[in-house]
Amino acid sequence: MPSTILVLALVGCSTSERGDIIDLRDTPSPDGRYVCTVFGETFYNTTGYAQHIYLRRSGEQRGYPGNVYVVPVGDDVAVSWTSPTNLLVRLSFETRRTIPAVTNVAGVTVTYSEMTK
Repeated sequence: MPSTILVLALVGCSTSERGDIIDLRDTPSPDGRYVCTVFGETFYNTTGYAQHIYLRRSGEQRGYPGNVYVVPVGDDVAVSWTSPTNLLVRLSFETRRTIPAVTNVAGVTVTYSEMTK
C-alpha cells in the first residue's frame, strides 16, 4: 500500500507537458561547424521561464531539453565561443549555486563561469 501511494504521488507531481519555446538565439562557432542555441521555455505564468542551452553540429536539428545546461527561472546566461571547439557559458544566479564542471558535448569543451548581474 505505501508503494502505491508513492507511485500516485510521483505521477501526480510529474508533467510531460512542454511549454512554448521563446527567445531562441543561435550562436554559431567561429568556423561554423557547431551551433549553440539558447532558448526559453514558457508556461505563461508569472514566475518567468527557464532557459535551455543546446549544442549541436551545424545542420542538425535542435533538441529538447538542453543538452548543455538548463538555466533555472531567475538565473541568467550568456554564451560565447573562445575557439572553434571551446564554448564559455557564463551564469548569473538569483540563488547561489555551484558552477558546473567543465564538460564535453558533441566534441566541444564547455567551460562555465559566474557573472555578476
